[in-house]
Amino acid sequence: MEVDSQGEYAGGLYVRWNAPELGEAGVRAVAERQDPAAPEWKRYAEVVLLMQTALIGILRLAGFSVVRAEEVDDVAEGDLYVHADTPSPS
Repeated sequence: MEVDSQGEYAGGLYVRWNAPELGEAGVRAVAERQDPAAPEWKRYAEVVLLMQTALIGILRLAGFSVVRAEEVDDVAEGDLYVHADTPSPS
């Protein structure tokens, strides 16, 4: 997690889920085989997307306003952004 205390959406929080061992296995497979579509990398990307979607649902059900972070910060791809505004639509 990272707190954003500046900018247009001040008072927000960046949330990121990752699995270091799964990610390292994916990167290693891509590097060793020189294959950007290595199954280990695809699996990691799929798990991250599923977890991101689950976290959005959980946080929204808890009453938080949350969006994919790239909607507010194009360099924060893969993160979620929870902000202090009114809750986002489900």
